Amino acid sequence: MVSAPAGSRPQAAVHVDLDGASQIFRHNGWDYPYADDPVFETGVPALLQFLKHNNLHATLFTIAADLDDPVKRPLLEQAVAEGHEVASHTIRHSELNTLDPAAKRAEIVDSKRKLESELGVRVEGFRAPSYSIDRDSLELIAEAGYRYDSSTFPQRRFAERLQVPAIPPAPYRPLLDRPLVELPLPINRVTGLPFHPSYSLILGQGYFRRSLSAYARARLPVVLLFHLIDFAEPLPSDRLAGFKSRILTLSHRSAAAKRRQCRKVIEHVRESFDIVETSALLRNMNSEQQMSKVVLGISTTHETGAAVYEGHRCRAAVSEERMDRVKFSTKYPPKKSIKAAVAASGVDPRDITDVVVAGLPAGRLFRRLAAGQLQDTFDFHGWNDYFPHFNKVLYRGFAFSRALGYRRVLDFLRQEYGIRPNLHFVDHHRCHAAAAHRTAPFADSLIVTADGVGDGLSITISEGRQGRINLLHEVPYPHSFGQFYTACTQILGFRANRHEGKITGLSGYGEVNPELYAKVKSTIRRSGPDFRLDKRYYSEGIVRGFSLAKLRKGEDLFDTLQYRDYKPPLKKLVEGYSREDVAAVFQKLLEEEVIEVVRPFAERTGMKNLSLCGGLFANVKLNAVLFRALNFDNVYVYPHMGDGGLCAGAALEFLQAEPEPFDDVYFGPGYSEDEMAEALREAAGDDLQFERHDDVEDTIAGLLADGNVVARFDGRMEFGPRALCNRSILYSAGDPKANDWLNKRLGRTEFMPFAPVAMAERAGSMFMDIEGTEHACKFMTIILDCTEWTKKNCPAVVHVDGTARPQLVTPAINPSMHRILECYEKRTGIPLLVNTSFNMHEEPIVCSPRDAVRAFLASRLDYLAMGPFVARIGEAAARKDSRQDSVLVASG
Repeated sequence: MVSAPAGSRPQAAVHVDLDGASQIFRHNGWDYPYADDPVFETGVPALLQFLKHNNLHATLFTIAADLDDPVKRPLLEQAVAEGHEVASHTIRHSELNTLDPAAKRAEIVDSKRKLESELGVRVEGFRAPSYSIDRDSLELIAEAGYRYDSSTFPQRRFAERLQVPAIPPAPYRPLLDRPLVELPLPINRVTGLPFHPSYSLILGQGYFRRSLSAYARARLPVVLLFHLIDFAEPLPSDRLAGFKSRILTLSHRSAAAKRRQCRKVIEHVRESFDIVETSALLRNMNSEQQMSKVVLGISTTHETGAAVYEGHRCRAAVSEERMDRVKFSTKYPPKKSIKAAVAASGVDPRDITDVVVAGLPAGRLFRRLAAGQLQDTFDFHGWNDYFPHFNKVLYRGFAFSRALGYRRVLDFLRQEYGIRPNLHFVDHHRCHAAAAHRTAPFADSLIVTADGVGDGLSITISEGRQGRINLLHEVPYPHSFGQFYTACTQILGFRANRHEGKITGLSGYGEVNPELYAKVKSTIRRSGPDFRLDKRYYSEGIVRGFSLAKLRKGEDLFDTLQYRDYKPPLKKLVEGYSREDVAAVFQKLLEEEVIEVVRPFAERTGMKNLSLCGGLFANVKLNAVLFRALNFDNVYVYPHMGDGGLCAGAALEFLQAEPEPFDDVYFGPGYSEDEMAEALREAAGDDLQFERHDDVEDTIAGLLADGNVVARFDGRMEFGPRALCNRSILYSAGDPKANDWLNKRLGRTEFMPFAPVAMAERAGSMFMDIEGTEHACKFMTIILDCTEWTKKNCPAVVHVDGTARPQLVTPAINPSMHRILECYEKRTGIPLLVNTSFNMHEEPIVCSPRDAVRAFLASRLDYLAMGPFVARIGEAAARKDSRQDSVLVASG
């Protein structure tokens, strides 16, 4: 989308639709039995005189069939001779959305050909009669070679027709793979009604001026749409079809009065805008700087955050938890992450034109919640369900109240930056789908999103082709794989929405007990892709209380509520079985059920690429099983698959970005060498010593080869739940006891082994069946079977089932980490290290140098390598804490 650069005036272009009386009458269903057309015959000469008098060049949207009229043709030729641009208004003024494909194509393609050949002009613009545009028509317009279309208003109905999240108020490109530009017509931003000059003739100059001033303040270009009726003589009374026709043809006003009003319109516009030809407006869009729209995306639910996009490129993305140091922070608006993302992006906040919230606006959400509540009422089974039922009412009330507060982000932006951007909303699961498809390394894929719940849905399956996302199937909440797995998490004594990864790890230690498997399977109802939970066992979130500690930290009451996702019969069902077996059964059923939900759509579409997003796909084992069971060729898991990644998905969907792969996710704040040194100096003393190294990567490799634990802080922070070596703890993978003693030191309880970071070019010797998972392996989002070499030499990263979840590094992605691995391999023969997140238990991954120093001192690790600096605590190098004194050198 384009707005005027700072310091310049916004631009306006004059358009005129050359609709005559016959077209107006036919459009409204009135008879017009006359051969002549007074509106055209008096309107065109008056229009040309008006344009000449006011020194204007206009674009005239012409009905091609008028060239066959001996009266109208000379007038059109005169307009061309006077230097006005000709654009197409179809052949016969037919409403496109009522036509079959062949007729639609003829109206669009043949009108351009006829106008160009008979008038000797180049036709670059198109407007659909009565704004009857749709997606198919838009693609035909692009195919026919038009440069721009101007058939839409920034209203929801047009967004739905074009299959885009929203129509922005300024020029933009609606088709990803085409250069076609859409020039939206202006609306009053309060009423949502058009304010083109014809409306001002009815609603008055005050209405026009107030509407225009909003565009001037936002520095947005304006299309001034006139019609012939604004200049023509009134129709004779005997030709009118009643009062309505008198108003719609402006026959209640004299031609002189209308022209005076139009002259005032031009004067008002010139006070704040430069009036230019449409071609000049389009030329200004050729600048990459002006085509780079700056958009702020906002995550709203379990983990809030912000992303800044310039054009289709992510400039910065930050989760609120990294800034306020509250794990899975739900603060809204996420003020700290907004400020961090804007600062890290390098954009001028005054260039932010649009804010996109990941979630439905309150009105639409209310309708979904009300439908769910109505269904619950029908499903009410008596007093045993009374308390859960009451709590569902309470939960939905809180969800609705939060949606009512989404607009608070605009107040913050106005106070912090003095800006008034447009606010848009994108459905929760659509954001997940956009994130998965529009950052994937392939143009076409089957897109699966799944989580606990988002805007009333828990699962969606879509087809993504060349940037277009077509929804194929959805499953409504409360039937949720996320809730199914969370119920297991809670039954086994872990925290919901936080410790599901422990269940995945724990499942590897258990057996799929046939009796237990049958019991848990009986709680699931599935018919083809329709998945249902038996609500006698699952509770849809019974409110058990709230967290006073969170409330004291300033979080909303909605975010402090504590839930239980199971009912007592489910807990009774698993009594007497080991927690390892319970985890194994739930994991097995999750994999089987997800496969069967996805299978029909994989077969129907024939898609060979799989894109995944949503909190459920933090389950790395599920990702691998789904990919292999349905014989996909390639798989991609969006790196920030949970709700924290919605901010980027919202921006991507609003921008309708072309698929462009994420090669890395280093989108967070970065810090200078001076800032790192200052943080170290503040903590320096007898206990902390540090020095700068010219070849810090070789130094780190040496420390690791000597058996030390090194915390690494470097470059920009990662976006997402995985530490990808810019905020990581590194150690030798040759120590089989590392998981026990290092987790203990960090205050963690984990059942999954540490993840490995490895040189991508050596991956084939360490992991099996990598083909098709290469991109997922950049972000540690899938498991692979380990080779015997890895099992023997790197036991610290191998799970009991013989798998690992690697991060594969190339020199292009992370040159510093790749060099550390190269230097380490030279010393040990092993091109792989343990990589775990740099944070203390139940804290977010560190963000700033001060966070890193504090976590380092608290964990008493051996060394902290921050940028080019290496710090240690006392005699760290001599202290091994009952570990081996040296790293195992590769054997075999």
